[in-house]
Amino acid sequence: MVPVKLRVALLALILTVISANANAEDVRQGIKLDPQIKEQFLAEMRGHMASLDDIVAAISTGDFAEAAQVADIRLDYGHRMWGAMEEEGATPEQIAAMKERMKSAGMGPGRGQGMGMGGGMGFGRYMPPEFRQMGFSMHDASQKLVAALKASAKPPVANDYANVLSALSELTGSCRGCHDAFRIEY
Repeated sequence: MVPVKLRVALLALILTVISANANAEDVRQGIKLDPQIKEQFLAEMRGHMASLDDIVAAISTGDFAEAAQVADIRLDYGHRMWGAMEEEGATPEQIAAMKERMKSAGMGPGRGQGMGMGGGMGFGRYMPPEFRQMGFSMHDASQKLVAALKASAKPPVANDYANVLSALSELTGSCRGCHDAFRIEY
């Protein structure tokens, strides 16, 4: 049992930290978006969080193939297109084939190819260059996670989990970095 004085001291410390954080100036760069774009963008960010949750759930059960599929379709460059194909009933193999055809034709989503550099269909076209760069990092990290998941043994062994969690940490770190640097203004 924790002594009452210690509990009171811990509670006071927690409240002090919370109060200090509540009064701290938000130094993140604000991004202004049209209301409709803002709502769509925030929905996409919530979708990314749902995808991360699905990936973690699949990893926790050892289903690395499912985790790889979620990351490859829902977090890769062009994820809206791949997600739409998936919703229309395309198989992961069909989606992978389309990705490869687009890449071979020089149209693939990503840096410097066709729709990349904020000139495509994604939200990057509304964002400052630094934000787009962080978005590229997130998409790149998602593909490193896919590679780590696909390179794992079946069933995965301890080293596979270590490699996958390292790649997952890079992915979530890119998300955290962006959230630490930017905010959508209301």
